[in-house]
Amino acid sequence: MAQQQRSVLTRRALLDAAAREIGEHGPSGAAMHRIAWAAEVSMGALTFHFPTKDRLVAELVELGLSRIAEKVQEVAELPASPLRRARMLLFTLMELLHRDAVVRAAARLTEELPGVDGWAQSWLPVAREMFQHAEENGQLRNGVTPEAVTEMALYIVSGAEVRARSHELHREDMAAARTRFTQVCDLLLYGISAVQPTGPA
Repeated sequence: MAQQQRSVLTRRALLDAAAREIGEHGPSGAAMHRIAWAAEVSMGALTFHFPTKDRLVAELVELGLSRIAEKVQEVAELPASPLRRARMLLFTLMELLHRDAVVRAAARLTEELPGVDGWAQSWLPVAREMFQHAEENGQLRNGVTPEAVTEMALYIVSGAEVRARSHELHREDMAAARTRFTQVCDLLLYGISAVQPTGPA
């Protein structure tokens, strides 16, 4: 294996290990030596790639947010009604939070570390635009504003992030989590909508 490829794999392993470490111990309790051990590399290899914990955390946040942004963009381009795309967006975020330790860690870090924009800024403006388009298309009931629905979406996804942390610690059944979140999304979006769901998103 070429040196450059080994370096990429090592870096990826360290970021994955750091994400799991933060998930278990939180940002302040995460230990560099445990990250190195989990990634099966020496402390020297760890400090070669990430000389400080701050550097490691910064790259972890950048990677997690980039993964979120990529998925958000995919959903935003789907050929569906605004409300259906909003439903898909919320569901996609839940899936990411439950399946991707790097995304979970990035979301947690942006909320707990000072001077870092919260991770909601990576998806909330897109959701707000979807709800605005839904209003323009007559998909919201009279008196329901895009701002109020956006705020509700923020609460739901924030709750999903907390549940995802519980999933990480207690290995909650993914199928059960998916079913529950789908029901909550439908209650939010179609409980306040002038239309009803007509099948899977």
